[in-house]
Amino acid sequence: MKSMKKFGFATILAGGLAAGALGFSGAAQADISHNAFINEITPTVSVPHVDTTVHQSR
Repeated sequence: MKSMKKFGFATILAGGLAAGALGFSGAAQADISHNAFINEITPTVSVPHVDTTVHQSR
């Protein structure tokens, strides 16, 4: 019965390490090309310049 407990603990530990390795490798794939893609699909605003100088009226 003790060997089964050790086997279960080893299985949980191995699963946790595998999940951690996959989690770190997934985050490393967001490189410069991904950043350029996000900048291309992000909406931008273009506001025209308005002349606010005071003009003389008669």
